[in-house]
Amino acid sequence: MPQTNSYPIRCPKCGSQQDELLYDSIDVGKEPDLRRQLLENKLNAVTCNECGHQFRIDKNLLYHDSRAGWMIYMNPTSVEKYDEAESEFRQVLDDLRSVMPSDQKMPEVDLVLSRIELVERIFVREAGFHPKVIEYVKYLIYTQNLDQFLPEDKALLLNGQECNEEQLCFVVQDVNTHKLETLMHYKREAYDSLLELLQQDGELSLANQLFPGPYVSARAYLMQEDI
Repeated sequence: MPQTNSYPIRCPKCGSQQDELLYDSIDVGKEPDLRRQLLENKLNAVTCNECGHQFRIDKNLLYHDSRAGWMIYMNPTSVEKYDEAESEFRQVLDDLRSVMPSDQKMPEVDLVLSRIELVERIFVREAGFHPKVIEYVKYLIYTQNLDQFLPEDKALLLNGQECNEEQLCFVVQDVNTHKLETLMHYKREAYDSLLELLQQDGELSLANQLFPGPYVSARAYLMQEDI
């Protein structure tokens, strides 16, 4: 069952306040329609009772696909507040472990810091890609194209719907305007070779060195490194 709670919400247009029932967690394995609502910007959407303005609330959300056996925890915040987000994420993991049956394996749980990262990670997981390898591919694309775009200004997002057996498709998004710009492609066989290389000895050692924590982001890594 999805978990909801009532929150006081202030309308960004007229300033009036109302209590609204919002989702804290969803399991799309049991209720697939919640996935559709999320992708269509209808999950945690609010209509102001006073002026009729419609807007979306981006709040902490645990996305669970119980059929596939993975979770994604979204904590909408900036990279600068990552330490707080990681601390809260660790607490969420502790809370999950405390309620899980002792004979049940803890599912994989990813941490993302925005709704667009959540949507992208859903596509990454559903397509069977490894999140750290996808981010490593982004790292390679960034470092090979710094003359065209910088991570401070542009975000690389996997376009899961356009990926196929031949190639992976990434879209470049302007961070300030949120507009989607050019498409970039990466050969699927290059991804497979990179996955095999990084998984030598049963570990993603190089990728783990780049992304040692629960938050996996090539853009954040490059911004912190000032490359």
